[in-house]
Amino acid sequence: MRVILIDPDAEALETMAGHIRQAEPQAEIRTFASREDLTRWLEAGGAAGEHRPRLRVQTFGNFEVFYDGRPVHFSRSRTKELFAYLIDRRGAGSTMGELTSVLWEGRPDTDSVRSQLRSLITDLRTTLRRLGEEAIIIKQRDMIAVDPNRVDCDYYRCLAGDPAAVNAFRGEYMSNYSWAETTLGALEQRT
Repeated sequence: MRVILIDPDAEALETMAGHIRQAEPQAEIRTFASREDLTRWLEAGGAAGEHRPRLRVQTFGNFEVFYDGRPVHFSRSRTKELFAYLIDRRGAGSTMGELTSVLWEGRPDTDSVRSQLRSLITDLRTTLRRLGEEAIIIKQRDMIAVDPNRVDCDYYRCLAGDPAAVNAFRGEYMSNYSWAETTLGALEQRT
C-alpha cells in the first residue's frame, strides 16, 4: 500500500504516518510539506524515479551527508551527530535516554539536556524537510529511528555485500565520533 500525505505541519505528518504504520506496517508512506514539493517529486519521476535515494550518507572516514551530490549543511554539529548515530543504528529505534547518554556522554540526563535533544530532533527534521526527505526519520512517542531504505549509505551497502562498498572500507568508520568505535570493530572483523 502506498500513501502520500501533504501537510506543512511536520508533527501532524508524523502523527498521521504513525497511525498508518500501526494499522499497516508495510505501508510505503511518502510525506510532503506542500503540494509544490509533491509536484517536484512527481516531475522528477515520483516513485518510479526512486531507484536510488537522493540522500547519500558517507560513513567510511568522517561522517558526511550529501543530497543530489551536494553537501548537506546542519545548523548544529550535534544535529549531524544525532543523524550519524541514527544511521549507525540501521533503523533500530533509539530512546531519548539512549540518545542523551550518547550525545552528552558523562552528563546527567536532566530536563535541560532533554530539551536540547528535542531541539536537535526538530532541527534534524527541519533540515530533512527542506530537502523533501523528512520521511527518513521515524518518530514515535519516546523513540526515533531512520528508515534505512530511504538513504544510500556506504555502510549499509557494505553489510549487504556490495563489492564497491566493501572495497571502499579502509579501516575508518565515522572517525569524528568516539561512540562509532564499536561498529568499526565489527566492520574490521567482517572484512
